[in-house]
Amino acid sequence: MQSSYLSILAIFRYLVLACLYITPVVYAKHSVTIYTEQFPPYNFSNKGYLEGINLRFVRAMCVDADIECKFILLPWSRAYHLAQEEPMAGLVSTARIPDREPLFNWVGPMASSSNYFYRLKSNPQVNPRDLSEVKDYTLGVVRDSIYEQFVENIGFENEQNLLKFSHYYECINLFFKGKLDLIIGSELSFHYQLMQYGYAGQEVVKLIELPLNDTTGNFLALNKNMPKEIVEQFQTSYQKLMKQGKLDKLINEYLVSQH
Repeated sequence: MQSSYLSILAIFRYLVLACLYITPVVYAKHSVTIYTEQFPPYNFSNKGYLEGINLRFVRAMCVDADIECKFILLPWSRAYHLAQEEPMAGLVSTARIPDREPLFNWVGPMASSSNYFYRLKSNPQVNPRDLSEVKDYTLGVVRDSIYEQFVENIGFENEQNLLKFSHYYECINLFFKGKLDLIIGSELSFHYQLMQYGYAGQEVVKLIELPLNDTTGNFLALNKNMPKEIVEQFQTSYQKLMKQGKLDKLINEYLVSQH
């Protein structure tokens, strides 16, 4: 009898100890790094806080999908390469073009606008009449941007009539110093970018539109090796927020603040 009692007691103690070592199952949030660049009003730093139409829309997607997102602002070329190297990384705002199609998983489109060549109002001798004449002038672009490939395809040559930079503000500064004849800007964002560096839209003249026919807009580009279920979470949240009118509300908010 005593032996049976001791056996039962031993089993009870074993079960108690086993329970103490059972760890509750905790489902951690997925963590994704979203790289971005200074490209107002789509994504930019405002007194150290990252905001913008597309960045805030992606942030809303992260919240809706219950994904922990960390946003990091970097020069475009650096952000573009890191988003391809890190499996749990993404990039906003990214123009979706055929050459980039196999490099990422795509969520979008989000806010975008037409792109134009601009000249200084004080520089009327720079006056290309059509796309075939723009290569007769000097131009600056950001490395690895959609503009870089386009202008090279129409005749611009690196270090001759084309200068490449890591930051867009380098293009703007040389342009306003008269060192570059032309600059390219997105119709919606160019105004913000000029204001950011102390210039005004009245100082420039819009010339010729870039026929970026293969571009389908700005997207959230997710690393090709990101788990499928996370990509699908982003896509589901995108569709949900679009139906709720979230993107339109953000666009209207920034357009109102522009005027």
